[in-house]
Amino acid sequence: RGDTEGFRTGLTSFLASIPYTMRRKENERERERYFHYTFYLIMRLISVYTVYTEKVQSHGRVDCIVETPDYVYIFEFKLDGTAEEALSQIEEKGYAREYESDSRKLYKIGAVFSSETGTIGDWKYVESPNN
Repeated sequence: RGDTEGFRTGLTSFLASIPYTMRRKENERERERYFHYTFYLIMRLISVYTVYTEKVQSHGRVDCIVETPDYVYIFEFKLDGTAEEALSQIEEKGYAREYESDSRKLYKIGAVFSSETGTIGDWKYVESPNN
């Protein structure tokens, strides 16, 4: 519905309910993979929409894209980074380029997973009008 802040609140709440012992990984790559995989599972379970993870494009690999009849959400995730870094990567790699002729409203979302809290640490989005 385009309610990215409501989604962030719900996601943070859900992640906070997962025991910290479930996410305990020594390897940083595995910690990031845990959050990425958990996000993908949540999206698949709560929606009937198209969910792509690690979608390969001409200039990189997008962490996650969710397509609905009215919206496209492009997610870039960082572990203990900044949402600004994630948004910059979306821009630098041109992840939204394939949707330039699409009439749906587009959201570019930078999401940071906190390995300390196990939830969303930072979140920023840019809304693009219908093309």
